Amino acid sequence: MDVQTQGAVLEGAVPIRFRADGKSRTVTAYAGYLPALVVTALAVALLWFYGVPVGTTALFGAYTVLVVALPGLLVWRALRGRAGLLAEDVAGGLAVGYALVIGTQLVAVSVGLPRLAAAPIGVPMVFAVVPRFRRFWRGSSRAAPLAWSWSVAAGLVFLLVWTAAIFYRTVGLSFPGNSSPYLDLPYQMALTGELKHHVPPVTPYVAGEDLRYHWFFHTATASASNLTGIEVQTLIYRLGVLPALLIFAVAVAVLGWKLAGRWWAGAGALAITLFAVRPGHLDGSGVILTNLWNSPTQTFGAMIFAGLMLVMSDVLRGRHRRADWALVVLLLAAVAGAKATFVPLLVCGLLLVAGVQAVTLRRITRPVLITGLLAVATLVTASLVLFAGSTTGLRVVSPATLSGAKLGAIAVGWLAAWAGLAGLAIARDRRTDPPVVLCVGLGLAGMAAALLTTQPGGSQAYFLQSARPYLSIAAACGVAGLLALRSRVWRVAGFVLAAVMALTFVTVPHRYLGPARATLHQAQHYPVRPGQVPAGALDAGKWLRQHSSPDDLVATNVHCVRLPGGVCDFRSFWVSAYAERRVLVEGWAYTPTAYRIAEETGANFTRLPYWDQQRLADNDAVFTTGTPAAVDRLVSAYGVRWLFADRRLDPRPLDGVATLRYSRGDCLIYEVPRG
Repeated sequence: MDVQTQGAVLEGAVPIRFRADGKSRTVTAYAGYLPALVVTALAVALLWFYGVPVGTTALFGAYTVLVVALPGLLVWRALRGRAGLLAEDVAGGLAVGYALVIGTQLVAVSVGLPRLAAAPIGVPMVFAVVPRFRRFWRGSSRAAPLAWSWSVAAGLVFLLVWTAAIFYRTVGLSFPGNSSPYLDLPYQMALTGELKHHVPPVTPYVAGEDLRYHWFFHTATASASNLTGIEVQTLIYRLGVLPALLIFAVAVAVLGWKLAGRWWAGAGALAITLFAVRPGHLDGSGVILTNLWNSPTQTFGAMIFAGLMLVMSDVLRGRHRRADWALVVLLLAAVAGAKATFVPLLVCGLLLVAGVQAVTLRRITRPVLITGLLAVATLVTASLVLFAGSTTGLRVVSPATLSGAKLGAIAVGWLAAWAGLAGLAIARDRRTDPPVVLCVGLGLAGMAAALLTTQPGGSQAYFLQSARPYLSIAAACGVAGLLALRSRVWRVAGFVLAAVMALTFVTVPHRYLGPARATLHQAQHYPVRPGQVPAGALDAGKWLRQHSSPDDLVATNVHCVRLPGGVCDFRSFWVSAYAERRVLVEGWAYTPTAYRIAEETGANFTRLPYWDQQRLADNDAVFTTGTPAAVDRLVSAYGVRWLFADRRLDPRPLDGVATLRYSRGDCLIYEVPRG
C-alpha cells in the first residue's frame, strides 16, 4: 500500500454495523464518544478525590471548551478547508486555540483590560453568523475504529491514574500537603502570577532581572486564572496541564496512524512514547512520565508541537492548501515560546528531509524549503525577542567526553527502544516519505543534543524527551512498512522488531516503579523546613492580592529552601507565587545573572551567593534590626510597599516602623509608610 492509499485509509472510515432484533442497524460515530466519556468521568472523579470541587472542574472545563478548544477547532477546520477525523480536529484545534489564547492574553494585559482575553469566545459566534463558515460546525462522516479509540482511551486512563498516584497524591492544595512541592512548581506559579498582571513580563522574584524563558504556558494559565478566578495553585497542581497532557497523547496516536496508514501503528506509537526505555541504566531515553507535571512547559510545548506536526504531515507531502501555511506560522510562533527545545529540533529535522530529497529527487521540494525558512526565521526571532540571546547555560561539550564503551551501551539501548526504525531501511515508500524522514531527523537531533550539550540543571535531556514521540512514530512506521510487504521473511522481521521494543518496557518496569517509589517516599518523609511553603501562605497571598496593586513591590525575609544536610538552595519562589507580586529579593536561581555567573565560575547556579550584596543587606536589615532607618532605606531606594515575613525565621518585631496588616499561620504582612 503506497503513502497516498494509506492517507485515504485514514481519511475514510467505514461505519460499524451490527444485527439486533433481526434488523441491520448502523452504529454512527457516536459510538466513538464512549471512550472519551469514560476518560472524562475518570478525570472529574480523580480531581474531586484530590481536592478540586466538581464546580471548579466544570468551570475550568467550560473555559477550556468555550475559550480554547471550540474556537481553535473552528479556525483549524476553516484554514484546512474541511472537517476531518474528529480526534485530529480536536488535537489540532486545541493547539490553535491555545495559540489564540496566548495572543489575546498578551494584548489584554498590555492594554490593561484582562477580561479582553476572552475574545476567542467570539470566534464561534462569527462561525454561526457568517453563512460561508457554518459548514465548519459540521463534522465529517469519518470515524475512527473503536479498537483505536479504546486503545487510546486506555493510554489516557493510564496517564490519569499515573498522575493521581505520583503527582496529585504527593502535592496537596492546602497545608501541609502543599508545604514541600517539587522546587520548580512554585516557580511556575510565580511566572503565571507575573503574566496575570504584566506584559512584558520580568522575573518576579528578583526585581530588575529580565525574564528570558519560554513563558507561553504561563500566559495561557494566567488567562484561565483571570477569566475563571481559579487559584493559580489549583491550575498548576491540578487542572492546567490536563488538557495538554491528554490531547498530546491523542495527537501522537493520530499522527502515528496517519503516517503509517494503520490504526494500530498509532496506538503503538503512543505506547512506545510512554513506555519504551533504554535497557541497562536510566538516562535521557528513559522515563518521560515523571516530568509530565513537574515540567508543565514541556507537556504544553509537546502538545502544540504535535498539532504543528499534524498539519506539516500534509504540507510536506504536498497535500495542502495555501491557508495551511497560516497554521504553520501560528503554531511555529506558539511552540517557540512554549518550549525552547522544539524549533531547533525542527530545523535539524528539516535539514535531513532536504538532504534525503536532494539525493533521491535531485531537488528540494517547495514545501520543505518554505517550512525550513519559516522554522529558521522563528528560531532567530525567538532567540532575539524571548531569550535575548541567553542560552540559560546550555553549552556544547566535546565528543571526547563520551567513552567508546558508554557510546556503545547507549547505542545498543536506544536501538532496542526504537528497534522499529530498522524497518524503514526496507520499507521503501516510508523511508523517503517527508514527514517520516522528519520524525527520524527530530530523533537524531534529539539524541545528538542530549549527548553533546550540557546545562547546569540537566535541561539538555529535554531535547531527547521532545523528540521521543517522533522516534516512536518512525519506529511504528518501520514495523508497519515491513508488515505490509508480501515477503513472509520481512513480515516476521516486523514482528521481531515490535517484540524487541515491547520487551524494553515489559522487562524493565522498575524504570517506572523506581522513580514512582522515590517520589512517594520523598512526599511522605521529607520534613517541612524553613524556606518551604509555610502554614497560611495561600491565604496570606490572597489577602495581599486583595489589598495591594499589581505594581507594588514586596520585600521578604525568605531566600532559600533548606535541603537535607542544611544546604541552602536559592530556588525559593513561594512568596511571589502566592502573592502574585514582584519581590525585591526572594530566591535568585533561574535568572540570567545566575546562569552567567555559574557558567563563568563553574559554581552550582542554585547555590550561588546573591551578586548584589548591598541590596540583600538592605533587604534583610529590616527583618533583623527592625529600625526606622532600615524601612526608610527600602522605601526610598527601592520603592518597597509591603513586607512579607515568615515567622519561622524569627523576624524582629516591626511595631512602630511598619503597620501589621495580616497575621495568620506563619505569615506576617506589614504595610510600610509611603514616602
